[in-house]
Amino acid sequence: MIVLPEKCLRERTNCNPYSQIAADNCESFFCVGLHDGTLSKVLQDKYTVCFKGEHDDQISMYDKKDIVHNAAVLIGALAIIEELEP
Repeated sequence: MIVLPEKCLRERTNCNPYSQIAADNCESFFCVGLHDGTLSKVLQDKYTVCFKGEHDDQISMYDKKDIVHNAAVLIGALAIIEELEP
């Protein structure tokens, strides 16, 4: 069974969260959700990617390929970190 997050951490009503991770106080988080189309002028950019931290606060609109490419870069970096760092 797939369990979706209960709510958007930004309290938006035009985005349904698909996956997220947050600090206990929710002052920092990373989230991906599906928005209703009102957030992007590009039709295929229907996913909202949010990052909020102490020094940054971003909301970006991605398509599926953008999400896959970002994940690939992060996984590649983790593989290198695992090999090169003690």
